[in-house]
Amino acid sequence: MNTSLSLYKKKIKDLWPDSQEMLTEFIFYIKETLNIKDTSIYLDDDYYLSKKEQEAIEIFIKHKKDGVPFDYILNKSSFYGNDFYVDSRVLIPRPETELLVDYINKLNLQKGKIVLDAGTGSGCIGITLAIHNPDIQVFGIDFSKESLEVAQKNKNNLKVNNFSTIHSDWLSSLENMSFDVIVSNPPYISPNDPHLKDLEHEPFEALVALDEGLQDFKTISKQAYSKLRKGGMLIFEHGFNQAKNVSEILKENGFDNIESFKDHQSHLRITKGII
Repeated sequence: MNTSLSLYKKKIKDLWPDSQEMLTEFIFYIKETLNIKDTSIYLDDDYYLSKKEQEAIEIFIKHKKDGVPFDYILNKSSFYGNDFYVDSRVLIPRPETELLVDYINKLNLQKGKIVLDAGTGSGCIGITLAIHNPDIQVFGIDFSKESLEVAQKNKNNLKVNNFSTIHSDWLSSLENMSFDVIVSNPPYISPNDPHLKDLEHEPFEALVALDEGLQDFKTISKQAYSKLRKGGMLIFEHGFNQAKNVSEILKENGFDNIESFKDHQSHLRITKGII
């Protein structure tokens, strides 16, 4: 039995009567995934859907009922002006992380400099740095081989030649390598943080760290000191209330010129140190 698009629009409104955002997402979804044109969406009340189109819409509705983030439903997330493939193997890029990229881009890194993106996930940080700094070499490492598959997919999709992936438990597998900048947005949520319930569809291991969320900052800082060239920088994104702790960790591991920077909500979100 053929079903019209107008009936599905009504179904969305009935299921979420107080959410205009849900209808907006639905319309964006069918335009993106089914290539249904605006004229059919807004002007043709008798646009009938194929069986395949109906199945795709039913999947959308099921995912939304289950609370799956819209970026995972689309398998796409925008970061720094580019679309990155995402699925449940990697975190969805956050707007705050663009500030991390902003800071490194302003360093005007010279040809031949080497950057490490530690815990690359989807590759959004490392690949974006590689795109905007074509004369440098960027490596993205991750302990999760599944995450590295996503990063490699994004490297190929965006045709980035100066970004490479390495499987490593933080910096432990990087013998005979040294870097000018190490950047990381590591797991930093405490295992008992109540906000985790809102992130149930994202990979737990990419979110949570022991020692009140500070363990990976300690591990990376200790390892990074011997991997950075003289004058090299380690720069972290961290939780809104962790700047003091991260600064102390950097200091304990021999870093100087430690400084923290605010995000758009005036939270200290980024901290860097120099050796």
